[in-house]
Amino acid sequence: MFGLCVLNRAALLLLMFFLFPVSLWAQAQQATVILDGALVYQDADFDAPVITTLKIGSVFNISTNKKGPFYKIRLKPGHLGWISDTDIKPGIIKIPKPEQVKLSEAKEEKKKRPFFATRYRGPVLQMTNFTEDTLREERTDSLLFYGVKFNGFNTLFSGEIYTDANILFHFGAPSYYEDYTKKAADGFIFMTDFTFQTVIPQGKNFIYYYGFGPMFRYSHFNIDVPSNGETLSYSADDMTLGAVIDLGIGARLGGMSLRTNAKYYWERTKYFAFGLNLGWDF
Repeated sequence: MFGLCVLNRAALLLLMFFLFPVSLWAQAQQATVILDGALVYQDADFDAPVITTLKIGSVFNISTNKKGPFYKIRLKPGHLGWISDTDIKPGIIKIPKPEQVKLSEAKEEKKKRPFFATRYRGPVLQMTNFTEDTLREERTDSLLFYGVKFNGFNTLFSGEIYTDANILFHFGAPSYYEDYTKKAADGFIFMTDFTFQTVIPQGKNFIYYYGFGPMFRYSHFNIDVPSNGETLSYSADDMTLGAVIDLGIGARLGGMSLRTNAKYYWERTKYFAFGLNLGWDF
């Protein structure tokens, strides 16, 4: 009889041992870790040994009641610990990834920037009243250049310096070569200019600007010239440095800018140009 009683008590204790965790975690709730590297302690004490750390966004079962500022947390079956209520929140919470948070913050910062403080880059069209000293006199032709424009603070120089840079190409030769030689000519013109600009804001989405800076031009033309009943073919290459004065207006359209400007080039010859640019902030 005595032996049977001992066996019954042992069975009861064993049953309680298995059922107690079930009854305890039947009152548990799911929770989300809201701090990357959250500490899990051995006891409900900040001075207790740290068992492990948890990743942000992880979901675990925790107790419904707290012991001081701590929830009891089940890391896995048979492994329990204590976590601060500032590091975990009841419920399943969608935590954005750090990269998404940074991207969202960057987009929000761009929205808050005033127009004049935003950098832009994009395609540019420029109609140039191109003039050069060739074939014994100055000759002029209206040429359309294609290229790309960069403008704003911290584009080519770091710091509070507002700059505007253009890289431009025209493919083909000016028409005055064909008019003079009666032969078709081809080639290209590469032109770049860089100006330090002064910006005058006019409201939230509108600016005036003007600037001054250096310019560079390189041209290469293949020309056929009649001479004494024969046709002589030669290449005309020219490279020069000069200066440019720039004056324009700009408007912001959402995340884009629309700019138009007038330029005065001063190199071996002097000529005007008019440009149109559509830029995207970056």
